[in-house]
Amino acid sequence: MRVKISYGANIEEVPEEINQLFTYVSEKSRRVMRSVELMETLLEEEDLPGAQPIAERIRMDLSDIDSRMVDIQNITSGYIAYKENEGVQDVSEGRPDMVAAGDSATAPTTEQPTSHKDSE
Repeated sequence: MRVKISYGANIEEVPEEINQLFTYVSEKSRRVMRSVELMETLLEEEDLPGAQPIAERIRMDLSDIDSRMVDIQNITSGYIAYKENEGVQDVSEGRPDMVAAGDSATAPTTEQPTSHKDSE
């Protein structure tokens, strides 16, 4: 079963995070290549019972690689978009102002509703 894992990183660390994700892909790819070579040998020897579980492992590894590559592609696209828009004001019109993590909000703005209790 595949699950989504989400975590934050400083924008400067995103290229290194992408590199770490790709390390997984690279290692899996080498495993696939070893399995392909084994599968070729088993098929040459007509060892179909031995080849069957290898075929399944190759399929599963390729699926894992594809999923990780989708993650890499999405993260890379988001990072590139961020870098292209760095310094641009009001990139996302219509969105409320956001307070960065660790910052304290001062007075509520017109975009932030206040409760009845706050106005007393």
